[in-house]
Amino acid sequence: MPLVAEREGRGPGRRLFVFLDGLEFIAGTEAYAEFLEPLLEFGSYRYYKNRLDESYLLLERVRDAHAVFLDWSNLDAEVLAKCDNLEIVSYIGVGAANFVDIEAATRRGIVVTNTPDYGNRSVAEHALALALAVARHVARGDRDLRSGRWTSASLEGVQLAGRSVGLVGLGAVGSEMARLCHAFGMRVFYHDPRRRPEMEDIATWLELDELLSSCDLVSLHVALTPETRGLIGEREISLLRHGAILVNTSRGEVLDLSALAEALREGRLWGAGLDNYPGEPRPDLGELLELDNVVLTPHIAFNTREAKDRMTAIAVDNVTAFYRGEPRNVMNPDALDIRRGRRG
Repeated sequence: MPLVAEREGRGPGRRLFVFLDGLEFIAGTEAYAEFLEPLLEFGSYRYYKNRLDESYLLLERVRDAHAVFLDWSNLDAEVLAKCDNLEIVSYIGVGAANFVDIEAATRRGIVVTNTPDYGNRSVAEHALALALAVARHVARGDRDLRSGRWTSASLEGVQLAGRSVGLVGLGAVGSEMARLCHAFGMRVFYHDPRRRPEMEDIATWLELDELLSSCDLVSLHVALTPETRGLIGEREISLLRHGAILVNTSRGEVLDLSALAEALREGRLWGAGLDNYPGEPRPDLGELLELDNVVLTPHIAFNTREAKDRMTAIAVDNVTAFYRGEPRNVMNPDALDIRRGRRG
């Protein structure tokens, strides 16, 4: 798709801000113009809508940019090396490391920011929705009825109220999930490297292995880091109690899908609900596609109007704050030191 829109800045600077993708979250020209208005104090912007995998096309659009906003496109080391003006990459979402070579950016003094906490409640609501869909055979019942089969007698479900939920990760999203599950009448447990005493009126801390082996529902709410990549593998899945439900709205790389599929196929688990996968947007779901006791959604937990508006507003604010000299939500603070060293 060609250039969708551009506006000249009001200030004296000649900075160029480029949106590679992500603004499809905002419906209508007037709406996105309102969101992007604060940028005009610091520079001009150009807005492209489609995702680009071809590096030469990316370079045509970002080569002269001082700031780049992106969601799905990839800025690897080769592209970054050819962007002489680039000062900041504002990722519209949380998992910037999947789309930006942060080490290469840091070496070049390019600041990378993300938009944490934009959709905590939305993601937690979706995690609970997945748990309910699995527990009550919602997706399977829908498929059966659409195909002309009345399977009411064979689809006995599980009531979540009164059961135990184990939250792996009690950050912002995990805390929202804890509140929802507590209000739902569940007993809430959590594992997190950092104890959260302010949440322990409704949630009890457990070691990870104990949580996995003792809870009826396990829901994953961790960021993707070197420590959490593959966190729930074959050993951890083997610890899950018989008949448990597993939900993942964290990054797909946290969970071993092959080990999960085996446990589901063998009937060791009641079911699973997944929203994130390795290799998005074309994940290899393998045997999971053939199983009735798994509910799959295409990375939509964040996808509410409230969350998307907040995500875009934070991404814009990250850039304006950077040019005011008040950087925030920086993922590579070493880049700030490199920039200060150059000025010094």
